[in-house]
Amino acid sequence: MNRHHFFPIPAIYLISALFGLSGCDLPSPQPDMFYKFDVMPVGKGPSYLLTTDLNLDGEPDLVTVNTKDSSLSLLYGKGDGTFHTARNITVAAEPTMVTSGDVNRDGIPDLVVNARGAEMFIVLPGNGDGSFRKPIPTRTGKVPLNVILADFNNDDKLDAAVTLTFDEMEIFIGTGDGYFHKGQTYLTGSRSFSGVAEDFNNDGKMDIALAASSSSASSIRVFLGNGNSTFKKSKSYAKQLVPLAVILEDMNADSKPDLVFATGKGDNLFMLYSKGDGSFSEPISFSGGGGPFALTAGNFNPDKLKDVAVANSRSSSFSLVTRNSNGTFHYPTRDYVVEGGTVLAITSGDYNHSGMNDIAVASNFKNTVEIYLQRRSFK
Repeated sequence: MNRHHFFPIPAIYLISALFGLSGCDLPSPQPDMFYKFDVMPVGKGPSYLLTTDLNLDGEPDLVTVNTKDSSLSLLYGKGDGTFHTARNITVAAEPTMVTSGDVNRDGIPDLVVNARGAEMFIVLPGNGDGSFRKPIPTRTGKVPLNVILADFNNDDKLDAAVTLTFDEMEIFIGTGDGYFHKGQTYLTGSRSFSGVAEDFNNDGKMDIALAASSSSASSIRVFLGNGNSTFKKSKSYAKQLVPLAVILEDMNADSKPDLVFATGKGDNLFMLYSKGDGSFSEPISFSGGGGPFALTAGNFNPDKLKDVAVANSRSSSFSLVTRNSNGTFHYPTRDYVVEGGTVLAITSGDYNHSGMNDIAVASNFKNTVEIYLQRRSFK
């Protein structure tokens, strides 16, 4: 009988394979690029963060979704890294995410937020000065998790794709005045807390990619659009990797939208390079922190490569993952401990006109947002 002998592989060789290091290179820590600049109180249980310009003054503002008291906190940026005291708006029960878009076509950004407990999403029409008019509700199926805004039927009006807890995605067709009517429903195979819309196959029609996260049927599920608010049968990528959150970013500067996602399996992050025809490469793994839960991407150092920052729910920190010159991800990560703990939300933007992205994270336990600005010289 033949016997096979297996020998343990030293950790350094595993790291080399994952992160593009040669056998003689030892990984060095990433420089300390950020410092904590400010801590601001917000509503109870912030679970999502959005960077957008609400009042059209050219300065990035912040919106937190506060699940425990069913509110949004609006923090208007001053352009120097500081923000005005949060203004809180009560919304429908159990919001968990928010997105921004000109839903009523008046040239002013509106906010769209889900409400798990009320089985609806609501539109908050913007006035252009940071204030909002009376909410417009749209009823959905049971427990809406995510709302994705895009023009799915090429009529220059924003539509909405809403994912539900029970493995479905509902399409709502926008009428251009803040209201929607129900379109088709699609099976997602698994619940989806996160998704993005983009033209992945360059046919002029918007597509959808979902992070579907149940342990039995998880995948990145891609729905290619027909251009009339309907979609082809979905294709699955990164099967069994339990994607929790997915973001859209051109990671290799080829003008094709790639996908980066956090996973509930092994504390890893993954990247899917777009092929430009609606399909994607095999997942590329790179390191996250303890319990990676939310992601943001941007230029976090002076090179031209897009980097990734991830909120770590279990280790009460966020991790910065920069790129090597050959496009691989640097290891080890640089971790920043968030004093408030329970980090469920992260976003980025140039909050002080430095030319590079800063970071905002939310503590779900302490009900605060912490601002981290770029250092002028890295340590």
